[in-house]
Amino acid sequence: AETEADARALPAAEQGRAEALERLAGAAKNLTTGAPVWAAHEKWVRAELHRAHGRDTPDHWSDAVTAFECLERPYELARVRHRLAGALLATGGDDERARATELLRLARGVADHLGARPLAEAVGLLVRRARLTLGREAGPAADPAEALRLTGREREVLRLVADGRTNRQIAEELFISPKTASVHVSHILAKLGVSGRGEAAAVAHRLALFPAERLTSGSTE
Repeated sequence: AETEADARALPAAEQGRAEALERLAGAAKNLTTGAPVWAAHEKWVRAELHRAHGRDTPDHWSDAVTAFECLERPYELARVRHRLAGALLATGGDDERARATELLRLARGVADHLGARPLAEAVGLLVRRARLTLGREAGPAADPAEALRLTGREREVLRLVADGRTNRQIAEELFISPKTASVHVSHILAKLGVSGRGEAAAVAHRLALFPAERLTSGSTE
């Protein structure tokens, strides 16, 4: 009796999975807008759907990587690079392995800078399974702020955000308008792949972007 029940449950589970994927595919059709970020996410979702059906190819993930390379979204770019590397390794070939190795090296670098442990673990697992060697670049460690593509002004703003300053206080310190300060903060959040000032400050502290003595724990309003 239990065997028959299991036999009936398996098709039901597969049907439920297929229906869920179909709903996701329908939702993906409505994602595309004129905004590049949504176009990039639409390509990502479509690639994930192909992967769920066991039909993903390097071309699907290459489209997503290309779309995110035009944006200031380092975390999302690292994730689709990880997926592309997996598709390339499944394809096989020395050229594909070489490209996958470089993609995984870049993805690991971002994961390390952002402290994104799940992504770092996923990259490490794929590296071990494929028996790749990423290695470490020789010479002094790369500047995390530079790796995150922060401009000089954005570094100044992030330093003050990490110090707990409001947009008005940042504007007064840097002799800019509060609106300009707000724009800089928005750009910083996008580049760090975080959703709020507190998370941005946490990233800055975790990466030791600024000497502790420069932070004075300014008041917030």
